[in-house]
Amino acid sequence: MRRYLSDQKMYVINGDRHWQYVSVDSETGLMEFSQGPSSDSHAQGWDQNDKRPEHKFLRVKGGFLAVKVHREANTPVIEFIHYDVDGNIVNKEILRK
Repeated sequence: MRRYLSDQKMYVINGDRHWQYVSVDSETGLMEFSQGPSSDSHAQGWDQNDKRPEHKFLRVKGGFLAVKVHREANTPVIEFIHYDVDGNIVNKEILRK
């Protein structure tokens, strides 16, 4: 499945984790983004100190994920922006294709 999604130039976004992260599969290059829980009190299930090589970003706290798709000089751009529960940006991935 990861190979297929990567071959289609897709990204995975999930909301079924209790922490925020961005990971990159080492075999396929598939990127996965987790929005995390909506509150800090529901953050759990992963040790903040267990950051692995596949993690570009790891945060065991609450918040939300915004995704912006637009063009800059006719180049497609997608921004994945993680926020904390107060609306502060805690991570941003900008991808240009």
